[in-house]
Parts: sequence; structure tokens; C-alpha cells
Amino acid sequence: MESTVDIAMRLDLLVCPGCRTLQGDRLDVRSLELRGELLVCDCGRRYPIIDGVPIVLGDAGSYLRAEMATVVERELSPEVSALLVEDGPDDAPYARMLEHLSIYLDAHWGDRATPPPEPGFALGPILERIAARPYVGVAVELGCSVGRVLAHAEAEHVIGIEMHVGALRRAHRILAGDRVEYARRTVGRHYEPATIHAGALAMPTARYTLLCSDVLDPPLLPDIAERVIALNMLDSVANPRNLLAVIDGLCVAGGEIILACPYQWQSSVMEDRERLPGRDPAATLVEILREGRGLSRPYTVEDEAEIVWTLRRDARSSVTYRTHYVRARKGT
Repeated sequence: MESTVDIAMRLDLLVCPGCRTLQGDRLDVRSLELRGELLVCDCGRRYPIIDGVPIVLGDAGSYLRAEMATVVERELSPEVSALLVEDGPDDAPYARMLEHLSIYLDAHWGDRATPPPEPGFALGPILERIAARPYVGVAVELGCSVGRVLAHAEAEHVIGIEMHVGALRRAHRILAGDRVEYARRTVGRHYEPATIHAGALAMPTARYTLLCSDVLDPPLLPDIAERVIALNMLDSVANPRNLLAVIDGLCVAGGEIILACPYQWQSSVMEDRERLPGRDPAATLVEILREGRGLSRPYTVEDEAEIVWTLRRDARSSVTYRTHYVRARKGT
């Protein structure tokens, strides 16, 4: 399979998360230097680059020990991948990764896939809203998965933050214009081949940065983005208020944030006390933004909607959410 290995990143926007410190009101940061397939900080920390995707985490060692199978995974043909998981078990690391990629490659790139998935293209309604926004200098997406939103973020440079390095590796190749083959789940551990080609949505690698990093601790300078996007992430992190604070810290005064969430709270992800309270977390979120509660300043909500979000799991099952969409403008 053809592969793109160019390293996609803007070094001037990155900082070392391992030695970043807050001294009173002052944030002390150090920049990173590219040395071969490593990003290196003066503090001595080194971060690996896998197939063009840097892994930049405050505790990169723990992540690499836990996710080594995903990090060193090769992009095998769909037929070989399917054969490797055929005999189980369902919860084996490679089987779980294959299922994850099948779900999100279909959800993000289903309209660019051959053959197309059923029941359709999940991201369409949200993408229409995002693509209609005016062009900006820098946009950041927290939780970019396999990268489709980055192609529509309407920015001179887009930055995608994601913890799943397998998803990022595919995002890199798709955005760069490669034809990417993947295994689409039919039922159980059975898969069939499919191919994605971004076509006109492909981007020069100089226009995007992909980072395997923690959305709650992104290795980025503050106040760098005129647009910050976080779709279906508030219920996927341990502390949604911390995520809102991160989004606020990245967004420049007068910039906009775009959020979406179905509020599918899970005890395995966050404790009850961390959830947005009440029976209507959508109203709570809007209230937090308008009051600037825990944020640097209040926001003006400019667009709000309920959007259907359907994830295809296999040929016989899908999960449909009603996700709450909010676009808000940061005060100046």
C-alpha cells in the first residue's frame, strides 16, 4: 500500500508538556526541536514520531507501555487484518483497534469510501455547520479521531489532538491524499475490505499538525486558535470542566468555540461529581459559557442545535445519538 510519511506539524506552536510549569500568573514553556524521528526538549525529554505522527504526552512512557501494540501496529491489508482477528477473542487489543477504526473511518469518511457504508454518512450535518464558518488563521480540534473535521475547519493551519495513534496514522495518510484501505466490520469478528480516498479534500502536510496527545493537556501554546472544536468529547474525559478550561485557554479573545455532546455519562470515564449537573446538561453548558464560569471570560452563544449522530458498528447494528451542538464567541 502506498504510504505518506512526511511529518506534519508546526513546531512554533508546540511546547514540551513534561516541563511546562505555572509560576503565579506566568506560564513557563520550552519549545521542541525536530531531530530525525524525535521531538527533543532542552529539559532532556524526547518524544517519538510514528509514521509522521508525534506522540507528545506529559507521561509518554506510561502511554507507550499501555499502548505499545497500537503504536507498533502495521497497516496490513484488510484481508490479512480480518484473518488475524477471526479466531478471537473479541477483547484482544488488535480486535478492539480494528473495530474502533471500522466505526470511525465509516463515520468520518463514509461518503469518500468505496463501497460506501450503510446506513449513511454520520458527520454530514455537523460538517455543514463547520464548513460554513469564515476562514481563520489557526483552528484546533480536540479529539480529532481520523481527521475528517480538520478538512473542513476553514483555517490556514489546523491542529488535531487525539490519543488513538492508530486513528491518527490513518488521518495523516487520508488528509495527505493517499488511498487508505481498511477493514469494515460486517458482523462479529468478520470484516470486508473498503477504501477511502479524500480526493479534493486532501491537504498539503504544511497545513495540518496531528498530535497523539491528551486533550486535557495539549502540548500547545495558549491563545493560538481563532477556532477551537471539540465534538462529542465533554462526556469522554474525566473532567468536562477541565476540558472547557483547556478550550478556553487555547481560544483567542474574540475567537469561537464549537462543541457537540450527547451527554452519555459513563462511570468508567468520569465520576458522578464531575458531570455537568441536572437533568438538562445542555442548559448547564450554555449557562457556564454565558456566565464564563471557570473560564477566562463569558461567551456569547451564536448557534445551538440538536443534531442526530449515528455510528455504524457493523452491517446489522448502529447507535444513534442526539448530540447537542453549540457555537459560542469568546468575549474580548
